[in-house]
Amino acid sequence: MKKFLLIAVFLVPAMLHAQWTDEYGTWLELGAKKNLGTRWSIGLEAEYRAQENSRWALGVDAGYKLNKYIKFGAGYTLIYNRKKAKQNGDPAVDDEYSIRPAYAYPRHRFIVEATADKRFWKWLRISLRERYQLTYRPEKNYEKTEYNKVIDFDEDWNPIESWEETVELKTKAALTTQLLRSRLKLEVDKKRWDFSPFVSAELCNSVRVGDHMNIDKVRTAIGTGYKINKNHEVSLAYILTFVFNDDDELSDKITYNNRIHAVSIGYNYKF
Repeated sequence: MKKFLLIAVFLVPAMLHAQWTDEYGTWLELGAKKNLGTRWSIGLEAEYRAQENSRWALGVDAGYKLNKYIKFGAGYTLIYNRKKAKQNGDPAVDDEYSIRPAYAYPRHRFIVEATADKRFWKWLRISLRERYQLTYRPEKNYEKTEYNKVIDFDEDWNPIESWEETVELKTKAALTTQLLRSRLKLEVDKKRWDFSPFVSAELCNSVRVGDHMNIDKVRTAIGTGYKINKNHEVSLAYILTFVFNDDDELSDKITYNNRIHAVSIGYNYKF
């Protein structure tokens, strides 16, 4: 917790004074979890994010509860990102412009994590999760079409405008990223309460060989879960992500300082 307080002292003022580009989206999540005895569990999760660059994800995970305070987990997620179509320039006013159609590409994500949590005063649960995340993005080829205005003349020397089209094959290079993600969560966990309000903050630190760690993202959330019964639970949250340096999260319009505002709606089934 001291780590979060120290970073907040320096990071929050910088975030408040920085210039940001804002995006808005809706995140939909479906999950299922099966307990295998008192210590082991397995889970399945599907997610869709409707935002500037949308994505689909399907993941599997396993957990092991060491004791009532500490548990470990590992998982794999297949992610499909979709880059929206992009146009540079305006044919109405420019002599050249380019169009890049929408395209999708996969990412493979592996995680291992440890979570420590403790209940205080019979109603407040505080948890700290440390997660190591490795993501591999294969090489992706896509097309970019460039248009250049050409002026010719007819036999009476009247100008005739046309567009010369050039199709260029571009390559999005393969990329492997590693993150250490630290999340602090405070949740109301009171017996005989169906609602479980929570707030959380997560720091995503990039790990690069031969370089010091950099904060790539800060993600904050406020919301609540609602337990329909012992098997079914739904959740609703507002998530605000500050993106400083993430090739897959940043919009095509900018190269730095992006904020993603998202409403998250989730459903979980436990059996």
